[in-house]
Amino acid sequence: MIKRNEDFKYQRITPKISAYLTTYNALNLGYPVEESIRSTFGFADETVIVDGISTDKTWELLQNIAKENSNLKLYQNEFDLSEAGVDGIQKASARALCEYEFCWQQDIDEVVHEDDYEKIKLLTKRFPKDVDILHLPIIELWSTENYVTGRKNCWKWRLSRNKPEITHGICSHARLTNEVTGKIYSTKNCDGCCLINVMTGQPISHVGFYNNQIESMRVHEPEQYAKTVTQIFEQLPSIFHYSWYNLENKIKQLKKGGNWCKLWMLLYNSLEPEERFPAVQSDEQVKEVAKKLFEFGGEETDSTKYKFKLQRKHPKVMEKWIERQKW
Repeated sequence: MIKRNEDFKYQRITPKISAYLTTYNALNLGYPVEESIRSTFGFADETVIVDGISTDKTWELLQNIAKENSNLKLYQNEFDLSEAGVDGIQKASARALCEYEFCWQQDIDEVVHEDDYEKIKLLTKRFPKDVDILHLPIIELWSTENYVTGRKNCWKWRLSRNKPEITHGICSHARLTNEVTGKIYSTKNCDGCCLINVMTGQPISHVGFYNNQIESMRVHEPEQYAKTVTQIFEQLPSIFHYSWYNLENKIKQLKKGGNWCKLWMLLYNSLEPEERFPAVQSDEQVKEVAKKLFEFGGEETDSTKYKFKLQRKHPKVMEKWIERQKW
């Protein structure tokens, strides 16, 4: 007679995932650094971080987290502010250090919900055979924990096969070469971080939920778009993006002298900053513009701008961070 093993527990076996992120003085930027990293531990078999030699205690924080979790693997590579597309270069470095079958790209201002951990693992079992990259929803928080902006499409390259020919960089069609220095810059239709073929520079095709019908809905039927993507946010692994959660902080980063203003100037080889908020100088003006951005649901230059209520709860790991933003 065959006896049942009462101690047996079914365990689903899925391909291993390498999550990779980059940091550079991320604490000074007000990002949920620790929360973002810890949110990868629930689904990734290793988390690779390349730090740009931070000077604001970010590196010390990473080391402390690594003491608690051996799957967190830390490296440093100088964030060279004289190199166009340095953000993409850092991402490429982090990706090259990944060991496992699938790669999960995440920015340090993005957080994965605990309810999505198993969904992400299952995607590796059901990954389409004829493609290498899967895009997934992104929840672009707008000013508070309660609103999402509809000003841009809500997808991002996210999960991919770990193939050596896939890297980050400036797409070949967007590259501009300085004939004197040999340095490569970008036209303004590339952010320097695209997933491209390392040999050709061509962007790599991807599949996912987003299509022309949803995009048309976003532009012409905001209410229907909100209902549709709200359902998608529940069904698919959807990453919470907190970069625009604090609008005042974001405005300061994008105005002249701000972190992101410097990076865009470098990427596009601009001698003068093309400020997103040229009239903003004082803190009072920052507050005033932030109020208008919240009201409109987007920037003045956005062709489509509105916001809608977020129905999904935030990741548990973000609860304390969100409370601190209210102080």
